[in-house]
Amino acid sequence: MASGKYIYNSDTQSYEPHKVPFKAHLRSIALSAALGLVLCAAYVLVVNNILGVPSLKQMVLENNNSLLADMINHAGQRVAPQQERLEELQMRDNTVYRPIFGMDELPTEVRDAGYDAPDRYAGFAKYRSAETLEKSASRQDVIEMRTYLQSKSYDDIEKVAMRMEDMAKCVPSLMPVCPGKGIQITSPFGYRLHPVFGYVIFHSGTDIAGPKGTPIYAAADGVVREVRYNYHGYGNVIDIDHGFGYSTRYGHLDGANVEPGQVVHRGDQIATMGRSGRATGPHLHYEVLYKNHQVNPWNYFDKTIPAKTYMTMVTPAPKAATSKSSKK
Repeated sequence: MASGKYIYNSDTQSYEPHKVPFKAHLRSIALSAALGLVLCAAYVLVVNNILGVPSLKQMVLENNNSLLADMINHAGQRVAPQQERLEELQMRDNTVYRPIFGMDELPTEVRDAGYDAPDRYAGFAKYRSAETLEKSASRQDVIEMRTYLQSKSYDDIEKVAMRMEDMAKCVPSLMPVCPGKGIQITSPFGYRLHPVFGYVIFHSGTDIAGPKGTPIYAAADGVVREVRYNYHGYGNVIDIDHGFGYSTRYGHLDGANVEPGQVVHRGDQIATMGRSGRATGPHLHYEVLYKNHQVNPWNYFDKTIPAKTYMTMVTPAPKAATSKSSKK
């Protein structure tokens, strides 16, 4: 009897050979192949986990991570030269441009303000390259803020530069007394032996000696801030505010031709020389203050200007003007 599978046919009441349909054969083959693939995948996973061999997906991810890390490092290298150029601009801004216009420098703590925030980059902690990401982002943020501040600084400088003509009129560049016969610098700015007390003391201005009644002129445009008597030694004193951080002080006056609040121009006569206060003879004690600090007046006025040229730059007080002195 032939081998094979038989089934009973009730119609013919006999056993007949069983024939499997072709589709059923295909389905069986497909199921076997799928099962084989599943078993192979499971085997590979088990072996990889045991031996520590990375999967194909892991290898792709590792390669992508490596590429990203290289890109981040490259970006950081490109930022470095930009940071160096920005620091050079900041240095020139603080030491050249702003001082030219009498502006304070922007300190480092102002330029770096807003970056003391430890939680700013906390979101990077979940990444493998957290440290690299944080460093790169921090440098980029610092450059962005410093660039913004530098731009604002240039805007401020531009505004001041547009007022340069006004500023030039307010710098105390005129010697307050006409140079000539009988006029001399008797005590410069700095430490000196005090003519009355006899010990070394800092002299905050320049003493210009001359005959009593010698005209005193405003060194620059400004507004008279005070006309007073100083009991600590300067006697009759006039203070003029010139703006842009400058002011001047005139002491030991015989009398004043101006009043507080009065607008004066460079070369206007404001007083006459005297010896009020603590003085050994008639002279002018003259101070230049920049941002409330005494500076050397010698650095501002031209000491070689001829008397004839000087007199073309000043306006003497009318002869009928009365002297307004607080005390003699």
